[in-house]
Amino acid sequence: MERFVSQSPDPALRIGRDGRVIYSNRAGELFLHEWSITVGGKVPLSIGNFVKRVISLSNPEKTEIKVGKKVYLISFHPLEREEQVNVYGFDITNHKKLEEKLRIKERQNDALHKMGRMALRCENLQAFMDESTKLVARTLDIEYSKILERLPDGNFLLRAGTGWKPGLVGKAVVNGSKGYQAGYTLFSKFPLIVRDFKKEERFSAPTLLREHDVASGISVVIGKMEKPFGILSAHSKKPRRFTADDTYFLNSVAFLISEVIERRRAEDELRQYKEQLEELVKQRTSELIKTNERLTEEIAGRKQLEETLQNNVYFLETFLDAIPSPVFYRNLEGIYQGCNKIFARHILGLSKEKVIGHSMFEFREQFSDETIKASTFYDRVLLDEGKSIPHELKIKCAIDGKERNFLAHKATYSSISGEVIGIVGVMLDITERKKAEQALLKTEEIRKKEIHHRIKNNLQVISSLLSLQAEYFSDRKVRESFQDSQNRVISMSLIHEELYKTGETGDFETFDFKAYLQKLANELFRSYVVGNQDIHLKLDLESIFLGMDTGIPLGIVINELVSNSLKHAFPAGKGGEIQVRLHRIGSGKIMSENKGKGRRGTSEFILIVSDNGVGLSEKIDFRHTPSLGLQLVNILVEQIEGSIELARGAGTEFRIKFREDACEV
Repeated sequence: MERFVSQSPDPALRIGRDGRVIYSNRAGELFLHEWSITVGGKVPLSIGNFVKRVISLSNPEKTEIKVGKKVYLISFHPLEREEQVNVYGFDITNHKKLEEKLRIKERQNDALHKMGRMALRCENLQAFMDESTKLVARTLDIEYSKILERLPDGNFLLRAGTGWKPGLVGKAVVNGSKGYQAGYTLFSKFPLIVRDFKKEERFSAPTLLREHDVASGISVVIGKMEKPFGILSAHSKKPRRFTADDTYFLNSVAFLISEVIERRRAEDELRQYKEQLEELVKQRTSELIKTNERLTEEIAGRKQLEETLQNNVYFLETFLDAIPSPVFYRNLEGIYQGCNKIFARHILGLSKEKVIGHSMFEFREQFSDETIKASTFYDRVLLDEGKSIPHELKIKCAIDGKERNFLAHKATYSSISGEVIGIVGVMLDITERKKAEQALLKTEEIRKKEIHHRIKNNLQVISSLLSLQAEYFSDRKVRESFQDSQNRVISMSLIHEELYKTGETGDFETFDFKAYLQKLANELFRSYVVGNQDIHLKLDLESIFLGMDTGIPLGIVINELVSNSLKHAFPAGKGGEIQVRLHRIGSGKIMSENKGKGRRGTSEFILIVSDNGVGLSEKIDFRHTPSLGLQLVNILVEQIEGSIELARGAGTEFRIKFREDACEV
């Protein structure tokens, strides 16, 4: 225990009844030094009296003492059966500082409370300002306080103050440039604190402060920064550290002053407005008497107009009921404002009174989710873009329970001021027309399918005739020409065969180009590869659907290029490989769906026909050649607005690029 006391950071002493120090730990030596004694010496009389009283009463007591800059709480504890007292000290310096800070804060709050009551009772602005500066000086315990009012020329007038020499308040003018405290406060837009004007480098002390030996000060802006009234300042003759609480207090005072000033201005303006209003009331009263006379006349006219409007409304309802198609009109919230009998009875199976005032979302038994969704979408397009787009709706009619097709036409209607306030719609029953269109479409599909079938058969007949005719010629070149023509006819025949097949799904405009190329390549190899089984075909094709305008020319181009490779790339039974590659190298925005086959869009394709045979001679210019086949290739590539390039090397490679609205599978 003795070791704990000796090492304690808090002072601990033992003192006898005679006031002599019997024991002191290391921390307690601070007290001995303050009392100018050592262990064995007598404590000051005030401490000695405390010791005697505690021993006599046998009751602990406490007191506070100041040692240097610190404050200690001293606790005296008597020892039983001994004429001695244990003394313990505790450093309460920070606690005392906090108490002092709270006392200052309380004094400032009391001052603000008092100023608040003064502000509410204020009848004389100057008296309020004078009292405010006195209250600031008392609260902050300083010699000077002042209110500077900003003048039109930028300088300041000493409007109110305390502590200043007689005759200055109300007359003295302070320089308003930022080279002095007041002007710099406005310039910085923040509270300004000067601890010592002698050491201040941002600005100089004005003459007013120098004449009064001011050493330090604090200043804040009164009013809003964009239009300030002036500056509130507090000054001391001694260098002083103004705290954040001081700044808050002075800002609060400035705010109250600003509020009183604004209130006084508002009251002055209200008085002026009151006088103007009274004069205006007199004028208006005279005008209202005259207006009342005119209104009496207008009321009679309005009654007649209302009767006319009622007749017009009755006529409009009769007119709508006479229209042989459903008609309705809704406001912008989708609430029906009116309809004819056909719409109410035939579509909804209700009376007009049970439809009007209700939203279409309340009739989900009659309107499907798809119908409501479509109607809402086209309503939004009409309101946002001003576009009236006729659209089809399928509705189960209440009159017979059957689902019928309607073509809805809509338009906006406006108030008398021109503001759009709703949508009017007319629904045309197109059920019978849709049936007729479907019947016509089916007939057209059958007709197109029959045409493609007949064209394919006719082309096959022509191919057979060419084959038979070739038998009458012994010249090899003539026979090859007949075979080339026969292959070209076959390439076109295969396209119509594919169109005939895809027509079974209802699409006669495009065909499966991959399947077509596979058949075409097989036909060419069957025609040319005779006695040479070492020539192989490699196909690398992307699945796409092409239209006839692109597919037929492209089929003939492939026919010519593959035929050339088969005839000329592998002489004397030499083996090798022919490759046909077709891929998409770029795609545009997807435009539509193609009957379940895939997405349609403008795409760029590359077609590569190559072989690893002997290659095309450098002397041959494929763009200007007497060869009918290559002439056809160039003409047909130009026809589809494509481009063709030749790569020479180990074999021959033709690269053709073209664009097409193709369907991606």
